[in-house]
Amino acid sequence: MMKRRWLSVMLTACLAAGILSGCGKQAEDTTAPDEANTQTQAPAQTAPENSPAADQDSVGGPLVIWEHTAQFEEPLKAVIQGFNAKYPDVEVEYQIKTSDQYYNLLQTAIQAGDAPDLFWTNGTATTNMQTYAKEGVLMDLTDLVDFSLYDGSSAMTICTIDGKVWSTPTAEVGGRACYYNKDIFKEVGIEVPKTFSEFDSSLEKIAAAGYVPIAFGASDPWEILFQFEPLLAAMHIDWLDEYQEKGTVAVNDKRVVEVFEKMLEWADKGYYGVGYTGIDGSGALLALSTGKAAMCIDGTWNVQTIQENNPDLNLGAFQVPCEDGTRPFVGTNSNGFSVNAKTENPEAAIAFANYFASLEGQTAWLNALNSVPMTEKIVSSNEVINEIAKFDKQVESYYSILGYLEGTGESPRNIWEEDQTKVFSGGLTPQEFTDELQALLK
Repeated sequence: MMKRRWLSVMLTACLAAGILSGCGKQAEDTTAPDEANTQTQAPAQTAPENSPAADQDSVGGPLVIWEHTAQFEEPLKAVIQGFNAKYPDVEVEYQIKTSDQYYNLLQTAIQAGDAPDLFWTNGTATTNMQTYAKEGVLMDLTDLVDFSLYDGSSAMTICTIDGKVWSTPTAEVGGRACYYNKDIFKEVGIEVPKTFSEFDSSLEKIAAAGYVPIAFGASDPWEILFQFEPLLAAMHIDWLDEYQEKGTVAVNDKRVVEVFEKMLEWADKGYYGVGYTGIDGSGALLALSTGKAAMCIDGTWNVQTIQENNPDLNLGAFQVPCEDGTRPFVGTNSNGFSVNAKTENPEAAIAFANYFASLEGQTAWLNALNSVPMTEKIVSSNEVINEIAKFDKQVESYYSILGYLEGTGESPRNIWEEDQTKVFSGGLTPQEFTDELQALLK
């Protein structure tokens, strides 16, 4: 759900500002109506000189891959190009589906015995992959794919059920970052803060210089979340640690309330500018892009949006630090592809899964996607992405925790989306709002 909503936010920005994508999303099919769901073939490429030797003798034949949204078409094409450089005898075809129809189309194909050789699932983030694994639809990749790239990270969690691996993860983490105008920071005489107190005190200096300290679109509950979560991690990472240790936590805890109160304090001081409750995410990004605001705390997927909006902007990014200097990163891992247990070309399918999970494959994937790597082994071609990736600890999303702890009644995430903006419009106090959420948890 988060991922679908994030692309919606990004597409809104594109339409409103004439600019570009985190990360949800009602992605549109890239084919014409009468061509929907047809296959597009990626041509084989000549192997580059520095590529590993291709095993051309044993692997060949056709391979069909399904992807659930057009956002990942270019990354998939980049991976296929690299794969074909090693395995030129494999004829790879891919299909791009629309996210709202993807699982219906996949289920129909599975029932008809016509499922693709590899296909995307959302991993353990939804129940689909688990169902497919139980029904014998998926190949167990535990001992067939080299996952060493992900050693020591949480990336494997999204593709593992009961100790068995049913899909390939990606080396991407989608999350939050504080974007900033380096020229404004230099003019004001401030540096990237090393503690939360430094971050807090910098806002007054920026405002005194005539700039909006933080561009904020409080008319959109998702934009509120994208700022709230990094501040929660910076101010009270102990609350997030408590959830990790115990598996439960009070979402109306005074520490959570204090973060909302800090945001309201900044609003009262004018640090969000005039009329911030009527601004949406695209408006906040425009304020940063045009030099009206010094900072904007938002999703990591907005790097390209900001840079395309103003290519001359001297853009930087950092993680809002804790008081002890820890740089937390609110991020979630993403999933790649499962292999059809009944594929007619298992050698090629396993070879592709291995290439996708490799350092070479994921470097191609992340650079085409322009996203944040979960490993220092992958260096982005975009310096702002590399700045975002300078964090000390990855922490859980507040929104995700609401989902993990929800009971059998109405979802607290639905109430969160409906009432979040009321905290800033004056309709609810932070305590009233979080109490409302807590009442719906198990």
